Amino acid sequence: MATPEKVLITDGREIGVAQRSGQAPVLLEFPAWLAKFEPQIPLTPLVEQINNIYHSFDATIYDREHPEIHELLPSIWAEMISILPPRTGWRVLDFGCGTGFESIQLLRALSDRVRKLVCYDPSKEMLGQCRSQLRGVPAALFSSRFEELENLGPFDLLLTNSLLHHLPEIRRTMDSLLPILTSDSIWLAGHEPSARFYRNDRCVRFLGQFAQHHKWSRFFKGKSYISKLRNTFRPNPVHATAEAAFRRGLFKKKPSSLIIARIVDFHVPHSVDEVADGRGFDFEQMRVDFAKDWQLSWVKTYSFLGPFKPSDAPKRWLRRSHELAERYPNDGANFCAVWFRGRFKIESQTA
Repeated sequence: MATPEKVLITDGREIGVAQRSGQAPVLLEFPAWLAKFEPQIPLTPLVEQINNIYHSFDATIYDREHPEIHELLPSIWAEMISILPPRTGWRVLDFGCGTGFESIQLLRALSDRVRKLVCYDPSKEMLGQCRSQLRGVPAALFSSRFEELENLGPFDLLLTNSLLHHLPEIRRTMDSLLPILTSDSIWLAGHEPSARFYRNDRCVRFLGQFAQHHKWSRFFKGKSYISKLRNTFRPNPVHATAEAAFRRGLFKKKPSSLIIARIVDFHVPHSVDEVADGRGFDFEQMRVDFAKDWQLSWVKTYSFLGPFKPSDAPKRWLRRSHELAERYPNDGANFCAVWFRGRFKIESQTA
């Protein structure tokens, strides 16, 4: 097993050199917050493996633990689907399908226009949940092996939802999909974290005020105590992942639950400082980064309560969040986007 020989500090990052028996040294580069736990494999496979372990524990409770997806996203997915050209016989790849949320949204709107729906997820447990959700859909196929996708394509419609922020190398992953996508394919990308929220002083100030209100108000609500009691007996995927990762030798020192959560949601920012460190996405920067292969055609941002769900907020706080959304429509904490390749274009717009 690799053991770090030395650690260097440079620009806030720690770089460890791992020596494997009989092999040349392998350079391991980690953020400073992660290096102290002495990861034993390089960053990219570490993030991938931690996500796979986590989602194996999280699969059966994912929908229950993420009510915001079902509260906020169906109407936004309906908007994105309405943008699609009136094509029949869509060949769809739901990449990182999870429990099947985005496939369900598509089938509700276009079930008679979908020729093939391939649901892919590297987590067999997540894929099993998706298979259960789509039981009885004749167009649906399921795979947990990336190499199988080439034989199942090509695809002219790509779906992702809450996916990109789990990927250690986003551009590499998206580039790997290009050979199995048609030259006129369309990508509906749902629910990703936006760095723009934490760059907006008004949004950050409002979040701080609401967080303070929420911190104190929950102590006066009986249901908060009931919720805590329930959580005591619920399975904890983050804790289970930390234990499993340590047992498998992915770390020399057992990581905390907080560290595992940061690895799983690798690009999700929770503060101004984390955005300054490079976490979170800016759709305008993505427009530039993806310009060679994709055209950004539509964007909608939301979640002006930051990480809090609308159901967490009294009406007066919801009103204030709606006012922020009207004033800064591009600066919500999350966003959905539609990307086009080839000849299909619509007027670029933000919603």
